[in-house]
Amino acid sequence: MNALALFLVLDLALVAAAAVLLVLVVIGRGRSVQYLALAALLIVLAVGVWYTTIRAPAALP
Repeated sequence: MNALALFLVLDLALVAAAAVLLVLVVIGRGRSVQYLALAALLIVLAVGVWYTTIRAPAALP
């Protein structure tokens, strides 16, 4: 597994975690600011990893 694939897997994991957390926070009765902040942080991290992935040069075979 090369670095590009590893970044993509990490990005998908962060996006999935953020989506699940957002759904749980929105559906849950108590919309805690801490959980919303954590979901926002996960989304920002996912965007950062995605941006790093698309900016990384393609590996030569």
